[in-house]
Amino acid sequence: MKIRGKIYLMVGVMSFVALAITGVALIVATEYNSKLARFDNASDRAFNGEHLNRIVTAVVMEARGIYAAPTAEKAKNFADGLTKNLDKMDALLTEWRPQVPAEQLPAFEAVVTRAAEFRTFRTETARLSQEVDPKAANEQGNNELNRANRKAFQAEIDAVVETDKTALDAIKADISSFESSMITLILAMAGLGLSAGIGTAAYIATNQLSRPILDLTEKMKQLAGGNLDVIVPFAGRKDEIGEMAEAVEVFKRNGLAVRELNSQEAALREKSADLQSSIAVVVAAAAAGDFRKRIEKDYQNEDLNRFSGSVNELVSSVDTGINETRRVIASLANGDLTQNMDGQFQGAFAELQTNVNDTLFTLQKTMREVRTTTDSINGNSSELRSATDDLSRRTEQQAAALEETSAALDEITVAVRNSTERAQEATVMVNEAKQSAAQSGEVVRNTVSAMGRIEQAANEIGQITNVIDEIAFQTNLLALNAGVEAARAGDAGKGFAVVAQEVRELAQRAASAAKDIKGLISKSGSEVATGVKLVQETGVVLGQIENRVLQINDHIHSIAVAAREQSTGLSEVSTAINQMDQVTQQNAAMVEEANAATHKLSAEAGSLARLVSQFKVDQGQGHAQSNGRSAAPAPVHETARPVASPARRMMGTVARAFGGGSTNAAVSKDTWEEF
Repeated sequence: MKIRGKIYLMVGVMSFVALAITGVALIVATEYNSKLARFDNASDRAFNGEHLNRIVTAVVMEARGIYAAPTAEKAKNFADGLTKNLDKMDALLTEWRPQVPAEQLPAFEAVVTRAAEFRTFRTETARLSQEVDPKAANEQGNNELNRANRKAFQAEIDAVVETDKTALDAIKADISSFESSMITLILAMAGLGLSAGIGTAAYIATNQLSRPILDLTEKMKQLAGGNLDVIVPFAGRKDEIGEMAEAVEVFKRNGLAVRELNSQEAALREKSADLQSSIAVVVAAAAAGDFRKRIEKDYQNEDLNRFSGSVNELVSSVDTGINETRRVIASLANGDLTQNMDGQFQGAFAELQTNVNDTLFTLQKTMREVRTTTDSINGNSSELRSATDDLSRRTEQQAAALEETSAALDEITVAVRNSTERAQEATVMVNEAKQSAAQSGEVVRNTVSAMGRIEQAANEIGQITNVIDEIAFQTNLLALNAGVEAARAGDAGKGFAVVAQEVRELAQRAASAAKDIKGLISKSGSEVATGVKLVQETGVVLGQIENRVLQINDHIHSIAVAAREQSTGLSEVSTAINQMDQVTQQNAAMVEEANAATHKLSAEAGSLARLVSQFKVDQGQGHAQSNGRSAAPAPVHETARPVASPARRMMGTVARAFGGGSTNAAVSKDTWEEF
């Protein structure tokens, strides 16, 4: 049996023991649950009996409350409580019935029958207490016969409860006995199972695994120490230990074969050492640059002779490649780019041959292009020299023009600054005029107000004259009535008639005076109205003058702000022109330097052409070549037409802002040369 099978056997024994213990435990748990269910059932029955006793007692207590109540209203709460307890009793009996075992059903049915009688009797007691009076209920229920019946009912309940308690004690004793016996059984099975498993495992581990492995390990140590005569045990076993023993036997046979080969290897090692010394001589000579050394000895071994021939072939191939490369490089050093690396090469030397030939071809192509470019540089440098001369001259002219522009801008800046100061003074004067106009408007408004008050007073005087006129009319009427009455009185009323006549005349004079005053007041009122209208028109005109002064003030203020902005802008433009002047001076210096550099470039381009002409790039071409094109005169380019100057455009804008077309025309007549 294999070691794996033996281990499976141990695991199987332990698994069987575990399964047996698990099965017994399941049986025990099932039986224990059954007994616990019986115990719970008996406990619930006993509890229901006790609970029924308590309900009966509660019904009796409610009935006593009814007996003691003086009126039906007082007995109502007790009657309701009695009815509720009777309902609880019926519900409890309904819940109890499924739990009663078959042997106790007769006794339980007797209790149910007695409960029905008890309910009928006590219901009648509650009805009498409400429909008749508590006294009738007392007569019906509070007697010895009823008490005897209730005690018999409770005795029957106690008998059932006692039966349930007896059954509960019996079940409890049965559970305790079952628990003790099952614990003993499980412990016994666990002990037997563990003993069997441990015994089986110890036997297999000691006799079948540990001891053979230790013996085989000892033999392997002896083999490793060089004792190849040791006998390997357990070679005939059919398990992994037997396979290990066979493998160790193979190691033993291989060791014997290696011992035999070592003697043959010693002779081969001496020849290999001699070959290595010969290779070292050839390699040292090659490292020193001498590729003429070769290995000439015969080692009477096919592999060694083939190796020495390969070394000789290697040195010969390297010698051929280096000689050919040396020849091409020597030609290149003499300026001859027409030579190529010839021969049949392989591997790295073939790649070297390709690279060298491609390099020479690239150099030939590059030198042709350099020669052509050099000739072009010679011609272009001449043109560039002429162009830089023209640029230098124009730069100097531009610098002079910028200096004149800067001076003109300084004068314009001073004029704009003076205009700004005058605009500021005009702003102050307009502010003063605005204040005076505002004061005049206030005076006119006050005058209009005073004329209005005068007109109002004239109207009030007119009303007073109207009152005087009415008083005179009434006085005249009274005097007339008095004269009539005096005439009726005869001689006795003559004196009174004279007085009435005087009063009448006085009233007429007062009415005439009031009429004259009224006419004067009317004329004065019309004149005052005319004066008020004129003063109002004066106020309107002064208001318009004030608005015009405000508008003039806004325009002059805008002009002053614009003048300040123009002054600031002209200052910035002047600064920019000064900076442009400085930059132009610097550009002029840089152009002079560029001109000198261009002349130097032309000379160096000629030198480069002479150097390039020393290389031979075509078959039959000489080392020297005329560079006459470099001395050819440069073509004369037409001077470009000047473009519009930014400073000139700026000056035209300033002139249009301050003077119109005449200044612009004057500026347009200037002729500036541009960059």
